[in-house]
Amino acid sequence: MTQPASIPRLAFARAPLLARALAAFLCALFALLCLSKARLIGDGMEYLTMAQGFVAHGSPELRRSDVEAIKAMPPAALARGGLPADLLERTYQRVAQEGAIEGGYARAQDGGVQAIHFWLYSLLAAPFHLLVTLLGKNPFMSLVALNLAILLAGALCLRAWLPHIKLPELALAALLGPLYYTVWIGPEVMAGVCVLLATLAALRRDLPMTVLLAGLGATQNPSIAGLIPAAGAYALLYRAFPAAALFPPRPQPASRLRAGALVAVGIVAAALPFLYNQALFGMPSIISRYYFDLGLVTPERLFSFLFDLNQGLVIGLPALLSTAAVVLVAGEPGRRRIWLLHLAIAVLLMLGMALPTLAATNWNSGALFVPRYAYWTSMPILAVCLAALVRLDTRTRVLALVLAVVLQGLAGYQAYRGRTPAFIAQGRVADWVLDHAPRYYNPDPEIFVERERHNDGIMSYDDVVIHRGPDGPTKLLRYWSNAGDGGMCAPGTQLAADHVVNLASGWRYYNAPLRCEASTNAALRIAVGPSMPDILAGGWSSVEGSAVWTDGPRSSLRVQLPAGRRVAYLGIDGRYFDGVRASRVRINGIDLGERELGRGLLSIPPALASAPQLDITLEHTLPPRPPQAGDQRALGFFLRGVLVEFRP
Repeated sequence: MTQPASIPRLAFARAPLLARALAAFLCALFALLCLSKARLIGDGMEYLTMAQGFVAHGSPELRRSDVEAIKAMPPAALARGGLPADLLERTYQRVAQEGAIEGGYARAQDGGVQAIHFWLYSLLAAPFHLLVTLLGKNPFMSLVALNLAILLAGALCLRAWLPHIKLPELALAALLGPLYYTVWIGPEVMAGVCVLLATLAALRRDLPMTVLLAGLGATQNPSIAGLIPAAGAYALLYRAFPAAALFPPRPQPASRLRAGALVAVGIVAAALPFLYNQALFGMPSIISRYYFDLGLVTPERLFSFLFDLNQGLVIGLPALLSTAAVVLVAGEPGRRRIWLLHLAIAVLLMLGMALPTLAATNWNSGALFVPRYAYWTSMPILAVCLAALVRLDTRTRVLALVLAVVLQGLAGYQAYRGRTPAFIAQGRVADWVLDHAPRYYNPDPEIFVERERHNDGIMSYDDVVIHRGPDGPTKLLRYWSNAGDGGMCAPGTQLAADHVVNLASGWRYYNAPLRCEASTNAALRIAVGPSMPDILAGGWSSVEGSAVWTDGPRSSLRVQLPAGRRVAYLGIDGRYFDGVRASRVRINGIDLGERELGRGLLSIPPALASAPQLDITLEHTLPPRPPQAGDQRALGFFLRGVLVEFRP
């Protein structure tokens, strides 16, 4: 009678062992697949050459010897990594000889060629790079190997910090980011692991460790440094409201020496990239200078970050929301408000880290399911969910994982359509909405342009991009100063639509039904040039081809308007001189405040709608002078043209 009873017990005992064996097999298979897929992506060439520099001469500088060393790698290895043999050579020559900023490299003040990203990630990859090059393999495997090592270290930390964590929670952590970005040649996995562990350390009341991990993550993504003051906020919260703590006080207070050392290293690490950039390039951040635009930080960008139908956080990582819902529903009712509080704090941390990233000029940026910024900024939410899941029963944990797998599977199905990379193709949901209800999806222009053209390129204000559904064009995008229609309308006619969306960035969406109407002179366009009307009233330099500079602190325009027309909008097209960001605008004596010209249209005050003439004044405080010797002009704005739109 004892033998039948022992069989179930034996099977139960073997189940965890079999699960662990299966998990180990899947992890090994995942690692091999990632290594086999390693190739040039994003800023991968920068990180590769910095690792090469550390191995060859202990410096991240790109030298001629590094270029030759990479060119000398086996052709099959370079081909496997997708690195053309002459790409690095051309980039190096342009930067070294012409001083161009190209391919992620710039010429430093000492004349050396340096990557514009910080070097810590590449320093960690240097041992892997040495091994891979000795074996004659694909050089990008070294960076993927580093990502895998960081994931392993993160998993070991989770196991040590959350002793009750099991395979479902570890699988969930892998599903929400690392599964997609381990193959990415860059520090996204490093950033994600640092943010996850830093938040978890704060929840565990190990605030010095929070500062250390936040500082390490901030070396590659500076907004992660926001977790450093957040560590102090957690300490104040738990001191003021002890019942809000998720973990008991640490059994043995950390030594002051350890705490001080961790905090110091974390703060120094967060500050080091800025100090390094200042010493190397003469500015705190060369990336912020040339690749970020604060004018892009708009509610539209934030909405895109969260809800874009192609790459928004909610669309790309639905499992994050489902896991949070499981935590709130299945958790202990008496502690539900505490978990809700910590999830709310996690959302605030996510948004705080995300806001600076909204200024990135490369927003589509090779997104896999979600932008890489969304992956690592969302990790505070995952940290709270993991801290909650380890307190729940096994059935609930498995349910959370199964639900997450299903939702992420659906997210993958909607994002990937054939062999075209997901970030240059419309997803299934977005494509359906653009075909049948285009007015309800007005994405960031870069997302629309690159996915319609199936090309990751550079946008131009002269672009006209059309989405064509089964029954013809349903959506057209163009810049406010562009009258092009993409060949839709015959001469003498103009594009019209019942639904037009003006974005803060200056781009306009025209939504179906699209039609061509007889030209009605609905706008007055004046382009700067020899044949333009006399609109320059004072404070201008000489016309230079098709544009003219403001000269001095105040410049005036005088625009005569057709009789009987009511003005709705004014557009001033052009660009600013280096260091100038905005203009103080006055129209017929009415002060419109500081405005960034060229970005979009200005609404005309109702009192001026019937004015026969617009007297426009542009003011620039202390406009700079050109660096060329003998040029005494004080330059502010380079005017290309004026657009006046009338009411129907």
